[in-house]
Amino acid sequence: MISQPYLLTEYPHIHKALGGLSTQAEQCLTGSTVHLIRLYISQLNGCKYCQIMHEDALKDTTSHAQFTRFYKALAESNLALLPQFEASALRLAKQVTQVKPVTEFDNTPLDEKQCLAVIAIALQINSWNRIAIGLGF
Repeated sequence: MISQPYLLTEYPHIHKALGGLSTQAEQCLTGSTVHLIRLYISQLNGCKYCQIMHEDALKDTTSHAQFTRFYKALAESNLALLPQFEASALRLAKQVTQVKPVTEFDNTPLDEKQCLAVIAIALQINSWNRIAIGLGF
């Protein structure tokens, strides 16, 4: 098993490189939307480590009522319980995660900049999920 310290010794710039994927994206979306995407994708990928981290971050960036609504939607796999903007963002992120042609650009409340931000965040969290799962976190 490869340890996290060994990974960081051998690839000391990995955090900066993967962090750079979302720097600009985080300017286009609210913090709660960013963490909602990260939590949702981590659930799809089965990354428990990232799920715990982003569930806590989502709690910190939303009201209790909003967190409860988001959590219920994800727990029930029912994106219709979410506001249209967040539901569209999660559908787009799911398409990126499942490596399917992106069709979400039609009839979405997200503008082009926001769509690209969702794609960047999905790419980033998918990478972190694969690292965490691969290292057994």
